[in-house]
Amino acid sequence: MKATESKLTAGAVEVIEKAASMGYLLASGQQIDNYRQVWARDSAVTILAILASDLKNLFTTAANTLKLLQQQADSKGQIPSNVQVNEAGEIEKVSFGGLVGRTDSSFWWLIASLTYLKKVEDVEFASKVEAHAFKIFDLAEAWEFNGKQLMYLPMSGNWADEYVTHGYVLYDQLLRYWALQLAAERLKNNELSKKATVVKAAIKQHFLFEQPLDSSLYPIAQRQKIGKYNLSDNFIASFSPGDRVERYDAWSIALLLLLQIPSEDNRDRLAGVIKDTFDQFNSKGIPAFWPEIMPKDSAYEALSNNYSYRFKNKPGHFHNGGIWPVANGFLVTALNFCGKTDIATQLFNAMQSALEIADESRPFTEYFELYSGEPCGTPELCFSASGYLMAATSQTNMAAVNRLLPGYLQKTYKLQQKYSELCAAILAVLPVVGKNVMVISIAGQSGSGKTTLAYALKRELQQLGVKTILLHQDDYFKLPPKQNHMAREKDFGHIGYDEVRLEVLDEHIRQIKLQQHSTITIPRMNWVKDVEEQMVIDIKDAQVVLVEGTYTSLLSQPRFKIFFNADYRETRESRAGRGRDKDNDFIEQVLQKESGLISMHEDLANLVLNNQLEVVTYRE
Repeated sequence: MKATESKLTAGAVEVIEKAASMGYLLASGQQIDNYRQVWARDSAVTILAILASDLKNLFTTAANTLKLLQQQADSKGQIPSNVQVNEAGEIEKVSFGGLVGRTDSSFWWLIASLTYLKKVEDVEFASKVEAHAFKIFDLAEAWEFNGKQLMYLPMSGNWADEYVTHGYVLYDQLLRYWALQLAAERLKNNELSKKATVVKAAIKQHFLFEQPLDSSLYPIAQRQKIGKYNLSDNFIASFSPGDRVERYDAWSIALLLLLQIPSEDNRDRLAGVIKDTFDQFNSKGIPAFWPEIMPKDSAYEALSNNYSYRFKNKPGHFHNGGIWPVANGFLVTALNFCGKTDIATQLFNAMQSALEIADESRPFTEYFELYSGEPCGTPELCFSASGYLMAATSQTNMAAVNRLLPGYLQKTYKLQQKYSELCAAILAVLPVVGKNVMVISIAGQSGSGKTTLAYALKRELQQLGVKTILLHQDDYFKLPPKQNHMAREKDFGHIGYDEVRLEVLDEHIRQIKLQQHSTITIPRMNWVKDVEEQMVIDIKDAQVVLVEGTYTSLLSQPRFKIFFNADYRETRESRAGRGRDKDNDFIEQVLQKESGLISMHEDLANLVLNNQLEVVTYRE
């Protein structure tokens, strides 16, 4: 596989160098359709790959391309979809889109420009980019129309220009968020940072089902149905007042994971969907959008009408189920960033195999047909070569990719590395996992790192082949979240151990340890609907139970207890990043009371950690 990887890497670089022969990055070096032009989106993705792979010989071409696109922007600041340049370097044509404008071009240009400036110093260009950023963000504000944080966009307005997504399109919201984070960091602009925060919250509410829908942009009839959704079974690529495009979107999933927007639970769900889909389609790769829109489906008429030259979106083709190396490359990168390295490697190996087979006839082809795996579309495409380079770099040197991301993601990546090191230290001192089920509790203040450590430990144990069950104290509160908060506001004395059914949690752990049944039913709080639901979990052959929550040190079943001694004042930043708790005087009082309640629990722990993830105390 190493020889294949080296050959494909060299081939990918050759494709990009050929497309750069005129001093700008063209979509392809071949004379096919309109691909021998400077496309904003294709160029931006290629520049990210150039920077991640440190292809210094192409840095000047990257800069020339970004500057050309900016020079051709319209009076409002919108970056063109594509620019046609002749052999003499003269501009022959500037296009802002075919049937409709391309809303993603401006965001991709800004992402690539700001990322380029993280690596290369160019004072004059930096000044222009920084000024232009505000024009692009003003456009985005206008595209909201109602000032409610999500842009409302036309069909055919982004990379899936012959697909049916329209209205509030997830992919475009994610690009805007990425651009906002990069600009806020470079300009040290609090207003841009605040805007990024509210855009992220809107994404979590409308697409990830992590916040109540009461004040959402969904009509009441849609809210009633969506309240039952979870990402394992449902994914909304776009919605409007009258419809939803309920199709999984590979590139949006990659961006969600790479930008660390979903909760830990939802990251696991999305990774699970990728794994199941990969298996479903015989390990060929992940489709651009799936399930495919079939001729019998109501959306097929809109799909079959939406094309410029010829209809490409038959089931299993193009955006309608085609397997695109660029989207799969971003998925591999995102999965590696999240620590989902097993599925990332499987997907990367599938990319390598498909590209190697197609190398002789259609090198770095646009996409692969879903059912046969046949290479289709334009060959020698920078899009595909760049997707492969991003994936290959993330497989061997994720730090190189990480350095190009917004600062908060660099911190996240470093923190993940610290959690991995901490997990290794914990596993080294844990009593040997044997025939009896090992139970580990993780307790501490809100925002201290309990949940993150629990997921990290679960991931490490499962990679070792140890079946692990993770339980959350939050699911065992007597009242759902909003109702419990109201009860606290009504009676401050409500706060404490009696809010939680610790005895039920203890009993469920005991049942897992006994292994007398293959499943048990546990509570699961639905934060969107503010109700308690029931969930059946598979406990057969479980070897480890992880249970996390503020008061879990009081449980009788755990054999090994971990405690974070971080004070609630030290955890403000992590709570804010979670986006679930709104800081106010009442919340401060709640956290202060909880802190007092658990301060004595440190003495119950086998392992005590501080807010720097350092071991303070270890007791066997």
